[in-house]
Amino acid sequence: MQIPKNLKELSALATQLKAEKHPDVPPFALVKKRFKDTTANELTKTIIWDMYHIREGVAYRINNGAVYDVKRKVYRAGVQKKGVPDIIGIINGRFIGIEVKIGKDRQSADQKLIEKEINAAGGVYFIAKSYDDYLSKINEFTHN
Repeated sequence: MQIPKNLKELSALATQLKAEKHPDVPPFALVKKRFKDTTANELTKTIIWDMYHIREGVAYRINNGAVYDVKRKVYRAGVQKKGVPDIIGIINGRFIGIEVKIGKDRQSADQKLIEKEINAAGGVYFIAKSYDDYLSKINEFTHN
């Protein structure tokens, strides 16, 4: 499988894989997968799909945000440790933590501490600001 170089190639590959999985479905009837990286949510979904289908690893989204309690009409604090990356995964037996940042979003002090812990334990940690940014960093990791 050829490694995609951009979002357009990733979308084309996803459509191709879907067609191969469902050979009896005519191409016009398949819903085309469209990837984006304009919001943190879209970039997170795109990276997780890439880690599963392109890198043949595993990846999980970690939600650290507060949750709105409808009954109490208040936000409850998240249960995850502060600073845990947005995406955690394993590729080739190695732990990877990816923090997704869009626009002017910056790494917090808690996130910097977790980055040091992951790196000290032999894992890989990086910040992804776009799909292209993710590609440059993940390709550097997977080719070492």
